[in-house]
Amino acid sequence: MVNDDQVVAALWKKFYTLTEEMYRFIKRNDIDTFFDLLQQRIQIQKKIEQLGNRTYQKTDAGKALIASINPINMKIRSLAQSWLIRTRNKNHMVHSYDNPDIMSLGFILNRKM
Repeated sequence: MVNDDQVVAALWKKFYTLTEEMYRFIKRNDIDTFFDLLQQRIQIQKKIEQLGNRTYQKTDAGKALIASINPINMKIRSLAQSWLIRTRNKNHMVHSYDNPDIMSLGFILNRKM
């Protein structure tokens, strides 16, 4: 039977791999794949939390792995915020022409001509 520490170590390695892949895809602006990977990473995180084994995190290997995940997370956060701002700006630009007052004015002018 597999040791809990080995299972947790394997899950953390998968978590790290998914984090690297998320960074790679958000850098390319492939948001759909990024969100798919994010969902996979959330599932791995839930499994890690369900096991409740905190001994791997206290080992040198665990500390090193988590220390390498944190900077990637910061880069992902920065790129995700940039993407969100760009998307909101595009959305505002598209909806800036949805003003109902302007639309009714156009219809009034068309009727008088």
